[in-house]
Amino acid sequence: MKSSFVSALLPLCVLLIHPCVAQAQQGDYAAGVMTGLSNHGHNPGDPYVTAGDRAYLIGTQDGNFPDLGGHVPGEMAGLWAHPIKLIDGFRATITDSASGQATVLFKSAEFLNYPYGNRLRYGAVLDDLQVDRFQFSPDGYPGVIVQYTLRNSGGRGRRLRLELSVKTDLLPVWFSDQLGIKDARDTVAWQTRTGRYLARDTRHPWFVLWGAATPAQVQPVSHPEPLASAGNGVTAASRHMISLEAHDSSTLTFVFAGSNTTRSAAESTFSQLARHHRELLQMKKARYAALIDRASISIPDPQLQQVYDWVKIDAEWLARDVPGLGRGLSGGVMEYPWWFGTETYSLQALLASGDAALAMQTLRLLRKVSAKANGNGRIVHEVTTNGGVSNPGNTQETARFIITVRDVVRWTGDLAFAREMYPAMKQGLHWLLTDQDRNRDLFPEGYGITEILGLNAEVIDVAAATQQALVATAEIGDLLGDRAASRYRPVAEELKRRINQRFWLDEDSSYADVYGTRAQAVSAAEGAAKQIGLPGPDKLTGRDRELIRYYQQLGDRFAAMPDTTRAWMTNQNLVVITPMEMGIAPRSLAIRGLDQLRRHGVGKYGPYLSAVDRQAMMTIATGVAAVAEGKYGRTDEALWYMRRIVETFNRKLPGSISEMMPDYGCFVIAWTMYGIVLPLVQHVFGIEPDAVHRKVVFEPHLPKGWEDMSIHDLRVGGNRISFSRARSAKGVEYTVDATENGWTFVLKDSAVTGGKYYLNGASITADSSGIRMSGRKNQVLIVP
Repeated sequence: MKSSFVSALLPLCVLLIHPCVAQAQQGDYAAGVMTGLSNHGHNPGDPYVTAGDRAYLIGTQDGNFPDLGGHVPGEMAGLWAHPIKLIDGFRATITDSASGQATVLFKSAEFLNYPYGNRLRYGAVLDDLQVDRFQFSPDGYPGVIVQYTLRNSGGRGRRLRLELSVKTDLLPVWFSDQLGIKDARDTVAWQTRTGRYLARDTRHPWFVLWGAATPAQVQPVSHPEPLASAGNGVTAASRHMISLEAHDSSTLTFVFAGSNTTRSAAESTFSQLARHHRELLQMKKARYAALIDRASISIPDPQLQQVYDWVKIDAEWLARDVPGLGRGLSGGVMEYPWWFGTETYSLQALLASGDAALAMQTLRLLRKVSAKANGNGRIVHEVTTNGGVSNPGNTQETARFIITVRDVVRWTGDLAFAREMYPAMKQGLHWLLTDQDRNRDLFPEGYGITEILGLNAEVIDVAAATQQALVATAEIGDLLGDRAASRYRPVAEELKRRINQRFWLDEDSSYADVYGTRAQAVSAAEGAAKQIGLPGPDKLTGRDRELIRYYQQLGDRFAAMPDTTRAWMTNQNLVVITPMEMGIAPRSLAIRGLDQLRRHGVGKYGPYLSAVDRQAMMTIATGVAAVAEGKYGRTDEALWYMRRIVETFNRKLPGSISEMMPDYGCFVIAWTMYGIVLPLVQHVFGIEPDAVHRKVVFEPHLPKGWEDMSIHDLRVGGNRISFSRARSAKGVEYTVDATENGWTFVLKDSAVTGGKYYLNGASITADSSGIRMSGRKNQVLIVP
C-alpha cells in the first residue's frame, strides 16, 4: 500500500440533519449537504483542500500556507497543477486609505467546507468592515479562483486598498529527482498591459500566471515583504483599490492559472477562468449535487448516512487528471496525490456508489503504466503524476486489479471493456502463478498490503486475492466465449482448499499471515525488528525498543522450531481477515476468526494494524473487517465497524475522515469509502448486480432496529434503479423502480416466515429462490 501503511503497521508512525424518508425528494437532501460544514473556529491550523481534477489548493483553515508535508519536505501544500506545483501560497492585507489603518488577513474566525469549494470568514476587520474569502478549483482547468468579499456595515463610504502577496514555487512532483528533473529558481515579471504577474522556472517551461479577473485600479508593489516558505520561489504583490458605499459590498476575484508546457497554455487557462468563473462555479455545484443524488440512501442512522454522502464527495476531490498520463482516482492528500495499484479497494466502492467512469479510467491508467513499466502483467504499486514508478508492484495488487475488472463488468455490463482488459487479466494471472510462484504451490510470493521488511514471502492476502482473481478471470472468459477460461476454476477450487487447510491455525482461531519455511518466518521477524530500528538508536522510544526485542525473540523462537514448511503468525493484522473479506473461508472458521479478532485484535476504532503493537488503527483495516462481517451475514457486527469509522468524521477537515484513526495521516483518503459504501450497498441493501444479463438481486440484511430504508438512482448498466423497504400497518413493503424495461429483479427476504406475499397486488408463492419481477415498477407486500 501507500508508504504510510508501513509506518503505521509498526510503531514508526511519524508519519446534522434528519434522515430522509423514502418518499422525500433526493434533491432536497443534496441541497442540505451542499450547505457545507463548519469548523466552528476550532483547530484552525488543520489543513484543507480546494479540489479540482486538474488543480488543487492546500492550506490551513486559518487561511495561511505554512510549509507542510513529507514526500517533498515542506512542499506538499500550496497550489498544485500536477505534475508541478505553482505557488506556495498568498496573503492579503487591507488598508483604509483615509486612516492608514491596515490589517493582515492571517487568521480566519471560521472555515466552511463545501463539496465544491471553501469559505474563510475573517469577521470584522478595520471597524465595520467584514471580510470573507471563497475559493474553488474549476474542473478541467489547471487553476483556482479566489474571491475576497468586503462588506461595509458602517454608515459612511470607504476607500480601501487590498494588497495581495503571492509566493511562487514552480516545483516538480515527488520522485522527479530520480527521473533527472531538477527544480530551479523562479523569476517573476509584471505585465503592465494586463495587470497580471507571470512567473516561470528558469530551467523548465513551467509557468504560473495570476491577477484580478477584472484588473481595474491595480498596481504592482515594489520590493514587497517576502513570504517565508521553503523552495526557490519569489514573492510578488499587487495593490487593488476598492470603493465601498455605506452598507455596500464588493467582491474582488483573483485567478491563478498554470502550465507545465507553455506560457500560452497558462494564458489561455487564465483567460477562460477570468471570463467564465461564475458559470464554472454553477457547473461545479450542479455536478456535486448530482453526485450526492447518485446512489443516494435514506437509512435510520443519520450520521452514517451523512458519512456515506461525504465519502463520495471526498473521492471526487481525489480525481486526478494529468494530460499525457490519464485520469484516475488518486490515493489521498496531502501526501499521496498520485495513483496506486491498491486503490482497487476504492474503485469497488466507486462502482457501488455509481461512478463506474472514474473506476474504469483508473484501471486503464494503471494498466497502461504497468504495461510500460513492467510488461509482464504485474500491476504497479505507485505511479506519480510525472509517470515515475517508484515501486513496480506488490503481488496482491495484480490480483485485486483482476477482481476489480470483473466487478466493473458486473456493474456496467460493458463487454467492450471486458475484451479490452481480458488480456491483462490473463497476463496478470500468468505472472502470479509462474514468476511469483517458484515452488508451484499456488501461493504467489511477494509483498502483500503490509510492506514489512522480510515479508516478501507467501502471505495470506496475496493467496486469498489470487484465488478470487482466478474466479474473476474465469467469469469474464465465459462472458467473452473463451472456452479455455474454464481451466481457471479447478485451480481456484484447489487454491481455496489449500488456503483453508494450510493457513488456518486452529490453536489461534485465526489464519496465519505467512506460509513458508522456517528461514522465511525468521526473516519476517527480523525484518520487522529492523524496520522499527530504521530511524536510528537515538530516535527510538522505549516502546520501539520493546518491540524490537519482541521481534528478535520471536525470530529466535522460530529458529528453534522444527525446520518445516508451515503457516506462521508473525504479526496478526489486517491481512488475516482477507479470507473472510473474500468470502472463501468456511463459515465455521470465519466466525471463529472474526470473533477472535473482535476479542483480541480490536481497539477503539477497529482492528489494530499490529496486534503486537496494539496502537495504530486505519480506516481501511476497519473497513475490511466491516466487509468481512457482512460476507457472513453478521449485519450488526458490520455496522459496529462502520460506526467506528463514522466516529472519526470531521476530526481534521469538516466533511472528511483521516487515513489513520482517529485524526492523522492523510486528511482525505480515498479508500475509507470501502468500509462505508460496500457494507451498506452490497450487504445492508443486499444488492448483487449482473448488468450483462440485465439482472439485479436484492437480499437486504437489516441491522437491529432498522425498518425503513431506500436507495435512489443506483446505476447498473444503463439502468437507474431505486429500491426501498418500509414497514406499514399492512406489513413490509418493497418497491423497485427502474428506468429501463427488459430487466429481471429478484427479491430475497428471509425475515418473514409463513407470511403472505403479494406482487403488484396479486397473491404469489415465494420460495428460497426469491421473488422474480420484471417491468419498470414493482411492489412486493409481505403480510405476516
